[in-house]
Amino acid sequence: MKNIFLALIFLASVFTVKAQADFIPKGSFNLEIALPNNVTNNAFKDLFQGLAAITPSYQYTFDNTFSIGAGFRYGYFNVNEFRNNLDLKGGLHIMGAFLKVGQEKYYGNFGLDYGIRMGYSMNFFDTNKNKESIGKAYQNDGLFFEPNIGLALKSGDNSSFRFVVDYAFHTIKVGPEHVGVDQFAGIDQDKLNQITTYFTVGFGYSYYFGKK
Repeated sequence: MKNIFLALIFLASVFTVKAQADFIPKGSFNLEIALPNNVTNNAFKDLFQGLAAITPSYQYTFDNTFSIGAGFRYGYFNVNEFRNNLDLKGGLHIMGAFLKVGQEKYYGNFGLDYGIRMGYSMNFFDTNKNKESIGKAYQNDGLFFEPNIGLALKSGDNSSFRFVVDYAFHTIKVGPEHVGVDQFAGIDQDKLNQITTYFTVGFGYSYYFGKK
């Protein structure tokens, strides 16, 4: 997956150097709906499976195609009941806000929008074990950053649809106390101390508030 993401970044850079931009939007409202896929930490990868990531945002693009934006991210990861022997049920809610810097360029009806999101998230481990032990979801917080790229196709003067790929790095470290159990059998402590990463693949829609 990393190779695919790097290939998309390379493609974006080639278009940036060799092509002449035909359309430069002003502000835009963007909505992405994607499927998260866990990569690391071991406990996170083994216990949770991504169900949805929803990302609404606003972006402004300057005359030189440099863009800045801000938005929100909601992600939900369900406990994989078939891959744990802890009788664990429930899920993980990740709610965050971010700033984005990047570049957005159009070549005819085809567009490239890529950059890095940097933000802060609140994380709620809403499991049956936490409800039994503390009476509510276990809560923690952390920072994240996320390289992302979108391949857009205009559907009119003011809108486009896009294919999106993101790769998120979170400072979340999933340990036994987060899900409400005493220990994870068979998982080394050093593997629990890894940061949490996941990539998302999905689709997006953009509405443009005018053009340059």
